[in-house]
Amino acid sequence: MHRESAQVNPGVLERLRLRFRMLDRDGDGYLEEEDFDQLAAEVLGAMGEPTESAKGRAVVAGHRRFWEGLRATLDADGDGRISPDEYVARLGDPGEAERNTADYARSLAALADRDDDGFITLDDFLTIMTAIGFARPNSATLFQKLDESGDGRVPVERWAATIMDYYRAEGTDVPIHVLTAPVADA
Repeated sequence: MHRESAQVNPGVLERLRLRFRMLDRDGDGYLEEEDFDQLAAEVLGAMGEPTESAKGRAVVAGHRRFWEGLRATLDADGDGRISPDEYVARLGDPGEAERNTADYARSLAALADRDDDGFITLDDFLTIMTAIGFARPNSATLFQKLDESGDGRVPVERWAATIMDYYRAEGTDVPIHVLTAPVADA
């Protein structure tokens, strides 16, 4: 089930536009396979994780699966890339979005758990989020929302589920929507 962008909540439309800008790593105005390879490399580099490690391989595979799913569902003209219009013209059903982003979300969350204790710290969270391109203040606010226990740690599963919410939610009532808020001057 797809919805035309004219019917999309303005807040969701802004989130779609932000996601597109974050994913278009080379800034050429199209999403292409190379953008996802570059994003994976930048995130791994920021975390100091080798591509050959188990976590590195999972991140690369998750990014590729994400790209392949987007291309299969959004590349309306079949040119092997996704334009901004193709990206925002339709929202896939939440199940489709979940299938496309599950490996991506789990691999990023696992990467952020440097010591494999099942939790993510603020520093590692901010390292990944800023490597992706999100504003540090908004990312810190999101971390605070996700840190329900207030102990400075977010469960890996909670973060993976939140990433998937970012890609499948059709509303603005998800914690991760804070990433689209204007950045306050520091």
